[in-house]
Amino acid sequence: MARSLFLVLALLCGNWLSAGSGTAKLTCSSTSGRTIFTANLQDIVGIFEGGALSIDGVTLEFPEAGECDTGDVVWDPKNGVFTISFLHSTPDGPLWFRFWAVPNTFKMISTERGSEQGAIYEFDGIIEAKEPRPDKDLITPPIRMTCRLEYRI
Repeated sequence: MARSLFLVLALLCGNWLSAGSGTAKLTCSSTSGRTIFTANLQDIVGIFEGGALSIDGVTLEFPEAGECDTGDVVWDPKNGVFTISFLHSTPDGPLWFRFWAVPNTFKMISTERGSEQGAIYEFDGIIEAKEPRPDKDLITPPIRMTCRLEYRI
């Protein structure tokens, strides 16, 4: 009897813990199409789950945040504020980026994160990062892109 009760409680708690969680998907591209940035974020403000920056076909992959990584997200859609910073140490030096939404471009398309389409936000964003192209400086210039953030639970 006790074992059955424990199993039922474990199943209920497992469903409760995952019921309000999802991965937000950020996709950005420059007007020229030469730069593409993607990021996956647990619940928008949670753990950085990985991403990539591609410039002129050269891609820099950002791993999921680990214990030794530094990452911060600021999320305030009512005021058009969204920033992500990430730093990961490698034997070849730091792998990093800074990203921010341009507040006066922030649009809430849908805020229904529990619906089939989910919550959708569109805005211009700017990224600075470790330069992925080997023949360039160590740091990209600030690159402005058009972005879409989708989040569904």
